[in-house]
Amino acid sequence: MQLAKRIKKTLLGCALMINAAGCVSLQSVSLTQIPAKRDNKVTASTDKWIILGFNFDNDYVDKLTEKLKDKCENGQIRGILTKDETTSYFLVFKRSVTATGYCIKA
Repeated sequence: MQLAKRIKKTLLGCALMINAAGCVSLQSVSLTQIPAKRDNKVTASTDKWIILGFNFDNDYVDKLTEKLKDKCENGQIRGILTKDETTSYFLVFKRSVTATGYCIKA
């Protein structure tokens, strides 16, 4: 009885450690021309959780443009750096897209 409880605790601990450990990979990076005036830096990001690798759409990325525009009202965003990352956990993935640029107001 005591051994069975110990084995269950050990297996549960191993399962929790596997789920807590993650691995991050960078899928792509893109960069537009960087402006000379770089005073006002703006950043926006969006992400999505994917379970068991089943991803049916990438609509979460469409929100990124609006989020970035909202941070630079009445201006233009230049020198945009985008990063597409995947964080892998056991059977679960987190896809993240981050955009950073400079708000240039006329």
